Order: sequence, then structure tokens, then C-alpha cells
Amino acid sequence: MKRNDEAGIFPDRIIRSKRKTISLSVSRLGEVIVRAPLSTSEARIMAFVGEKQGWLAKQKNKINGAGIRLPQEDLNGYGFLLLGEKYTLTLYDGDNIRLDGENKRLFLPKKNTRLRLIKWLKENALRIFTAQTGVWAKNMGVTFQSVALSSAKTRWGTCSGENKIRYTYRLLYAPREVIDYVIVHELAHIKYKNHGKGFWALVESYLPDYKQHRKWLKERGALMEIF
Repeated sequence: MKRNDEAGIFPDRIIRSKRKTISLSVSRLGEVIVRAPLSTSEARIMAFVGEKQGWLAKQKNKINGAGIRLPQEDLNGYGFLLLGEKYTLTLYDGDNIRLDGENKRLFLPKKNTRLRLIKWLKENALRIFTAQTGVWAKNMGVTFQSVALSSAKTRWGTCSGENKIRYTYRLLYAPREVIDYVIVHELAHIKYKNHGKGFWALVESYLPDYKQHRKWLKERGALMEIF
């Protein structure tokens, strides 16, 4: 596409379809996507994008502020969040995964690195989430059936009608207080199978600052794309 230098922020993708209006969105990874009717000209699309520069800049700044980048093929030196703290992956010739909490480094074997890392993340996620769910359930006076993990990329947690709770293992990237928010959120669904006033009042009674934790998750949706 020919770019208008005055536009500033350009579309990364243009999707034309049988729709009536033009829409603009920014993906969790900062990709600018325009959806437009089949007959929409390039000039009209660029004019539309130009009109939305303020909004686009705001969305881009949120993503850049989160400091999230996806890993490349070579994981050595890659920095990512673990319980809300920045850790660096270091590949070595050993056989075991070692966590150096003092220096914020995670040592990984060079063989089957990604598979080993995901397995390690899931094992630790299940251990931490299960323990914390038990603590919060006792505090809230509720009973759940089970805790399990998922690989979901759209939801941090769910609570079924049978009170079975699942968390995406990727929640392990979040700070402990944010993890607690997701846990309290799902346990609150044992009493309220909706997001009505009663539900949010219950969440707030245990976590008065829950809105800032929810905001943290919304601004870092790109974390769902890591590993």
C-alpha cells in the first residue's frame, strides 16, 4: 500500500469484506487492522486512519508501556515476566531447569527448550494456583470441585456450573496480587453465576483494589501469546 507520510501510524493489515462501514482495531501485539467494505478506496482508508491518529497513538502507547515482546526461535537471553518479575532465560548444557531467584534468571537445557519450559510453567502454575485457590476459598467460605489448567489465550480463568475452576497457565506471568484477583473472581462465581452488582460487590469486599488488577490484565493481553 502506498503510505501517506502525514498519517503517522499506518495499517498493518487491511481486510475487505461485505460490510457497510470501516472499522479500526489494534491487536494485543500492536498490529493496526482496518476492516472495510469491498469497494473502499485506498485513499478513503488512509484518510480514515489519519482521522484516528490520536486514538491509535494511545493504544500503541499502552502496548509499548507493557514492555511485552514475543520470543524468537533462540530463547537465550529472552526476558519475560514470572509472577510479575522480569526474568531472563539462559540456555546451558545441563539437564535440569534451575531458577535463580536472586539474579532473576531461569536456566534451561538446550535440548527441547520450549517443551521443557512449558512443562515447567504448567507444573508450577498448577501448584501455585491450587494452593492459593484453597486459601481464598476458605477465606470466602465457598467450596470448589477442582482446579485445573488450560492453554486458553482469551480467558485467564473460568468457573463451570459444577464449580470446577480452570486457569490458563499463562496467568503465572502475572504478579501474585493479580493472580489473587483472578482466583477471587472465579470463586465469586460459585455464589454468582453472572457479573451483576452482587458479584462485583463480593469481589470488592475481598479485594478493594480489584479494578487496578483487572486493568493490569487488560493492558497486558499480549502475554497470552507468549509460549
